[in-house]
Amino acid sequence: MNFPLPLLQTRYWKESDPRSTLIGLAVIGGIVLVLLVANLISSRRKGSSGTGGRAAAGGSSRFSRGDFRRAARNLGIVEEHAAFLERYARVLDIADSASLFRTKERLDGFFRDVYRRIDKHEESEQVAENEKATLFAIREYLTVRSTHGAPVRSSRQMAAKTTLSFILSDQSSHPSVLRSNEPGGLAVEPILDSLGQPKRVRRGTRMTVYFYPKPRQGYSFRTKVTGYEILGGRLAMILKHSDAVTALPARRHQRRELRAPCLFRRVAVELAGSGKHAARNVRVERMAWPGTVVDVSAGGLSLQSANPLDAGGYVKIEFDPGNGQLAVFGSVVRMNRVRGGGVMHVRFVKISRKAVNELLSFVYGYSD
Repeated sequence: MNFPLPLLQTRYWKESDPRSTLIGLAVIGGIVLVLLVANLISSRRKGSSGTGGRAAAGGSSRFSRGDFRRAARNLGIVEEHAAFLERYARVLDIADSASLFRTKERLDGFFRDVYRRIDKHEESEQVAENEKATLFAIREYLTVRSTHGAPVRSSRQMAAKTTLSFILSDQSSHPSVLRSNEPGGLAVEPILDSLGQPKRVRRGTRMTVYFYPKPRQGYSFRTKVTGYEILGGRLAMILKHSDAVTALPARRHQRRELRAPCLFRRVAVELAGSGKHAARNVRVERMAWPGTVVDVSAGGLSLQSANPLDAGGYVKIEFDPGNGQLAVFGSVVRMNRVRGGGVMHVRFVKISRKAVNELLSFVYGYSD
């Protein structure tokens, strides 16, 4: 059948209705938009880094309470402390919850972010200091846990370059270093005289050796001098091996070296009365002596001075670990004589929670 030409043109125009074309373009545009948004989200997730914010590359995009609590439990963290960490993990938007505990660096970065969050956002100083105290209690526990290892039973296990301390029969203390551990004995740096020259201690002299192969765990053993040898062109004192190495009580707190000037004052403590009604009167002397704090922890510090106190004395110390002036009271538990004075090892007996938090923020580098 033949149709007139005008009718054919009319039917062709209706099949090319522009509305169909617009609908098709809208569908294609929608698909492209969805793909762009998905790609943008994926790029942000992959690009996020650090511990205080988003999931690590390849991690889960959602916080999993079960994974978080399970990972915390595997480290021996109690439920109360796990809940504390979980609260801040959610506040800091930690998405890959399980990976947070996989490396020391990532976990320590998380602790640093929590510390800074507390410092900036808590409503009062008291609340902030309480939160910091909880945070550092967890951090100190994890530090102690990480230092556990195979115990030292014999001096034959000691590694070269280990720092030593000798205590002679007259109770004098002398620092040294293990230069070489040989089958026939320990080759150590000899004791120095007042001029810093090697001093030959008589063969057969007995002494107690102290050393710390790990920051928190120390050991001691009894030995004696068996002779001297020239090693590498230098005199070395030879000590007899011991298979009776004894572990010292583990240090409770992480320490950090510090070279900070300080002032210390002697403290006189007197008891007034007797029995349960006895009162302790504390008097701080006015005379201040200069010194240098050489290391510090939340439990105590080491202080070098030309005018050291003997063990058993009490002292008030003022110093700045780098984030503000602190004043602490302590007792001298040990004093090691060194050239030009001595080093007092002080245990804190009175220190505020705020001061403890500030010391721990220095020790762990959160205030750097």
